[in-house]
Amino acid sequence: MNAQHLAKTAAMAALLCLAGMIMRWASPALVPFSVLPVFVFLTGLILGPKYGSLAVIVYVFLGLLGLPVFASAPFGGIGYVLKPSFGYLLGDIAAAYTVGKLYNRQSLLSALLAVLGGIIVLYLIGLAYFYLVMHFILHQSTTMALVISMGFLPFIAGDLIKGGIAAWVGNQLIKRQRSSSL
Repeated sequence: MNAQHLAKTAAMAALLCLAGMIMRWASPALVPFSVLPVFVFLTGLILGPKYGSLAVIVYVFLGLLGLPVFASAPFGGIGYVLKPSFGYLLGDIAAAYTVGKLYNRQSLLSALLAVLGGIIVLYLIGLAYFYLVMHFILHQSTTMALVISMGFLPFIAGDLIKGGIAAWVGNQLIKRQRSSSL
């Protein structure tokens, strides 16, 4: 990792920390609303799979160390792994990697498809973790239908919109970077 990659990765990790804290004033929810997905997708688009996922790993690690960077109480600490919503943070790591891997840095369509792939991965991991924690840790009678109604349906439309915004912004940034380096 060279100094430029380190600086970009650290900057994106810092933006992720800020994004995780933006919606704190909203009412508490089992799965909090967050603008974090926009920045997760941007991280994958801009930094690519390796450094994009590394930036998200740094963000999650800082939160687990106790820094108050997560969207819902307790906002940080190792106990966060017992929350049903923690799976979405794990999904964010895989989503950034997926977006970076799928994006060919050529077109808005490529960015949109890469982000869609990231959303799919994010929800697969997030919903599976949600189910496992609800069922095995919290001992709640849980069905996948209930998990989908609580952890997918209320959020998917917003995440698709956030993904579209991230795809457009990320693609514009890459185009400008490419034209300025000519």
